[in-house]
Amino acid sequence: MDEYIESPVSENNDVLEGYDAFSAGVELGGLRNTAQIKILIGFLVKSMESPMTRDKIIEALQIHGLANYFDLSQAVEEMIKIGSLKCGEDSTLTITQKGRDAVAALENEIPRTVREKALNDAIKLQTRERRENENKVSVEWLEKGANVTFSLHNGDDVLMKLTVYAADDFQVEKIKTNFYKDPVSLYANIVASLFT
Repeated sequence: MDEYIESPVSENNDVLEGYDAFSAGVELGGLRNTAQIKILIGFLVKSMESPMTRDKIIEALQIHGLANYFDLSQAVEEMIKIGSLKCGEDSTLTITQKGRDAVAALENEIPRTVREKALNDAIKLQTRERRENENKVSVEWLEKGANVTFSLHNGDDVLMKLTVYAADDFQVEKIKTNFYKDPVSLYANIVASLFT
């Protein structure tokens, strides 16, 4: 533990035992220790193929209640301050060599299931964000209900444009959510139905 006190994850003698973080919003198995939260953030930033913003990292770690929002925000700020993370002008986080070394030495202190959940949630969040940027959904409100139009793109090419009627706000949001889950599968199913 002594080597952790001087670790680049922390500058205020955090230890990996005991609870010193908020428990509000943290689900069973989540982290309530600020040192562990910092290690998990470092692990996640190190593991992602492309950088994520600080807000998306925090959002990913809250999907399954792995840590408290305020503890996550504070941990990110402290890690930037001590040089374990760098924050770009667009708020994307990257890990420094100092941070990599600390995570390499300490990531096994975080349960594997927690690390896997965090990584899976971050990948899903990043995938959905990419899908939302590449594919468009527009809503035209009518006197009763709305027309929801999907546009599936491959670069500049529009592969499919489909309009579906929705009766209310709830249906509009449900349709949008389900489209963004897997637009390619929707396209493949429609094309298969049309050609068979």
